[in-house]
Amino acid sequence: MRKQMNPHATELANELEMKLDTVKVLAEITLDNTALADCAEGAYLDRSHAAALMQAQVYLSQSIFNDFCKLMELVEVPHV
Repeated sequence: MRKQMNPHATELANELEMKLDTVKVLAEITLDNTALADCAEGAYLDRSHAAALMQAQVYLSQSIFNDFCKLMELVEVPHV
């Protein structure tokens, strides 16, 4: 029988999934912007906007790590 996850852990897991999706999209934007930097049309983010985007990714990544640590404290993880 599968053990039910505590409601707080479920909420945290859902938030973690949203944040992971967001950081994936931000990484794709960053890569696209970098690839366009040397094109004739140029990148769509200037240096300050690209730097702000990178700061957001760093902040979000730290938040994801913190949420993951909290989630691991709330759920029992089987040993393999």
